[in-house]
Amino acid sequence: MNQLYRALHMPPRRLLKKLSGQKEIYTIAVRRIPADAPLPALGEGAFVPLPFDGKTWYADPLLYTRGDSRYLFCEAFNLDAGRGDIAVIPLSDTGRFGVPQVVLSTGSHLSFPTVFDWNGETWMLPECSATHALTLYRCAEFPGKWEQAASFAVGCELCDTILLSSTADALTLLCSETRPENQLYTRYRRFVLRRARPAGELGTGDEVESGAFVLEPDEPFNLQHREYGLGFRNAGPLFTLGGQVIHPTQVSTKVDYGVYLQFFARRGASEVPLCAAEPHIVQIAGLDPEDVVGIHTYCRDDTFEIIDARYLARLPQPPRPPAQGE
Repeated sequence: MNQLYRALHMPPRRLLKKLSGQKEIYTIAVRRIPADAPLPALGEGAFVPLPFDGKTWYADPLLYTRGDSRYLFCEAFNLDAGRGDIAVIPLSDTGRFGVPQVVLSTGSHLSFPTVFDWNGETWMLPECSATHALTLYRCAEFPGKWEQAASFAVGCELCDTILLSSTADALTLLCSETRPENQLYTRYRRFVLRRARPAGELGTGDEVESGAFVLEPDEPFNLQHREYGLGFRNAGPLFTLGGQVIHPTQVSTKVDYGVYLQFFARRGASEVPLCAAEPHIVQIAGLDPEDVVGIHTYCRDDTFEIIDARYLARLPQPPRPPAQGE
């Protein structure tokens, strides 16, 4: 994006803060779901953020439960390296964050780690759009050891993959594809990831094979979603609330990425808008509401809801090297 164009359309107070040296970073934040909250992220009560150590910020929290334990798999963005890895953060029964641990690093940017159980094993589909691939990992030792099980060259940037449904034989995936010349514009793409067919069995001709798996585009769906548009890319996994299946999405503007959340209720093949969670109505403990400039990802269970937020902060300055002769 043209940074000058973005600056010209930025709120003046925010522009002044950025000109003064403040940077936009992310934080993960959690709160216990309020008893009277009718819709996601709209009830009273502040989210508690993960402390920022000045070196790494965390985003794209995806909640995974194993037994009685909760874990947040997320992007860990190392400011020195300028790259995201995948980390895991234990979450206690009281909502306290454990110590983040990097569990997957490939040398290229990773984010949005969808973690799920399938056929008795634990799997991950992280966003690795910079490689123009969709890559599946199998957990060899939970939570810290992951092995690549398949990688499919898709020829485009697929982001924010979520799981729509699963059977013993196949997974149905929904991805957000970005437009190459302007990544604020996206379109949905649906795929079926399945075990490879036995030798001699014919496929559709459109699938991509990788080891024991094949990836098949859902062409009827993808033809219906062939136009790029602003906003409405995946912001987290589907969840059920009040008997409805809810699809959290993130909305961008012409000049800004991941500004707010829009929730949709799924109605068969269509979706009905429910509500939006904008930065000014979401309280995050310790942050000035005027410094919060985006709400970007959402997930929940029966007890907690988790977001990430983009906000303005002044980063710690590296120590000044001693002058000659000091």
